[in-house]
Amino acid sequence: MKVPLSLLLAAALAPPMWGQESHCSLDSTAPWVRVNRAWSTESGLVWSSDSLRRVLLAMQERDQAIRANFGARVGDTAYARELVALDSMLAGQMRGILDRFGLPTRSMVGPAGADAAMLVVQHNWSLQERVLAMARALPSGQISPQALAMLEDRVLVHQGKAQRFGTQFSAGPDGRFRFDQTDDLAGLAARREGAGLPPITVYVCLLEEAGMRIDRSSLPDAH
Repeated sequence: MKVPLSLLLAAALAPPMWGQESHCSLDSTAPWVRVNRAWSTESGLVWSSDSLRRVLLAMQERDQAIRANFGARVGDTAYARELVALDSMLAGQMRGILDRFGLPTRSMVGPAGADAAMLVVQHNWSLQERVLAMARALPSGQISPQALAMLEDRVLVHQGKAQRFGTQFSAGPDGRFRFDQTDDLAGLAARREGAGLPPITVYVCLLEEAGMRIDRSSLPDAH
């Protein structure tokens, strides 16, 4: 089972986090944070479709609500069925949006709207290869670099290949999450920084604070 890391990381990076107590080392001046802020700033921006943006933000709310305490509920089969049913419904809705409007972008629905669309896609494999191809065909700056990195990793791992940005973990039968195979570990830190992703140590800390049990022996710095 793949972890909804986009949701957990988005929650961790929301502005209130900087004022909240956390055991993780969250440096608001770090380069990866600046990448995210440059993407997400909406001051002075104009986008073309407020109505589509509102639809996407409502979809995101539904996606997030059911994922409250995901780490603690991941082994609950009834919860898993409920999650799959909601994701399937949201996938159908997103498929209709893609068919009608194309991939929602920063210029179409603003950063928040584009991120909402990508969040729904991150949780629905049936959309991911299509959306990754669409995102790669867009001009730079239309899709969050963080969301694009996560989506690329999801597609690679699902295809049985090594991920590039180290965003994906798989749950074992013991309920612990293990780091998926990752290509070019020597360049991983630089790729993560450029994509607006925190260092692995901070990333894992945030996931653990969200209730996930991480097998730290599977992490690259553990070997």
